[in-house]
Amino acid sequence: MGKWIRFFTVLLVLAFLPAAASAHPVPEPGRKGSVTVSMQFDGEPVSGGSLTLYRVGEVSQNDGNYTFVPTGEFVRWGSDFGTLDSAQKSAETAKSLKRFIQSNRSIVANAREDIGTDGKVTFSNLEQGLYLLVQTWPATGFSRVNPFLVSIPYEQDGEYLYDVDAQAKTELEQEPTPTKPPEKPGGKLPQTGQLNWPVPVLAAAGLVLFAIGWGIRFRRKRDQDA
Repeated sequence: MGKWIRFFTVLLVLAFLPAAASAHPVPEPGRKGSVTVSMQFDGEPVSGGSLTLYRVGEVSQNDGNYTFVPTGEFVRWGSDFGTLDSAQKSAETAKSLKRFIQSNRSIVANAREDIGTDGKVTFSNLEQGLYLLVQTWPATGFSRVNPFLVSIPYEQDGEYLYDVDAQAKTELEQEPTPTKPPEKPGGKLPQTGQLNWPVPVLAAAGLVLFAIGWGIRFRRKRDQDA
C-alpha cells in the first residue's frame, strides 16, 4: 500500500511540473520593442521640446529570474541597479544616471526625438534593456521633467509588454510668469511745455533791461562831462 501511495505522489508531482514551468513567463530572445511617451498638462497634450534616450542596462538571466545590469559605459556607474520596485528608488537611480552622463561627455545617446503636436514621442526598434529618458529641451512655457527609467520588456500582470506606453514620470509644470519690477522712487519728473516757454521771454526781457540801464548810465555820464 505504501508503495502505491509513493507512486501516485510522484505522478502528481510530474503532472504539475509543466504547469508550474509554463506559469513563469520569460522574455522572447531577440524581440525588439518601443517606448511612447505622452506629455500632458491638465489632461491636455503639450507639444514642443525633445527627449533623449540612453540604453543603460541589458537583460540578465539567473536561474530563471530576469533582471537588468549596467551595460556599455554605464558599467563604470555601477555593477547593479538594485531594486527598482518603488517610484522613489527608480527616480533616485534615474537622477544618479543623469549626473553620470553629465560628468562623462563621451557617452553617446541612442536616440533623440522631438515631441509632436499630439504631445507624444515614440522610440522604435529598441533592443531589450533598461532605458533612461532625459528631456533635452522643454516645451515653451514649461519646466523640464525629471529623468525617468523605462524597461523593455515591461512586466504587467504576469505578461511581458514590448511596446511600452509611458507618460512622463513627472507632471509637467508651467514656468512662473516673470513680473515687471516696480519703478524706483525719486526719478526725474516729466516736464510740461509750461516750464519751457518763459525761458526765452525772460532772457529777452533781461537784455532789454540791460540795454535801457546801459543807455541811462551813458547819458548821465555825457551830461556830467558837458
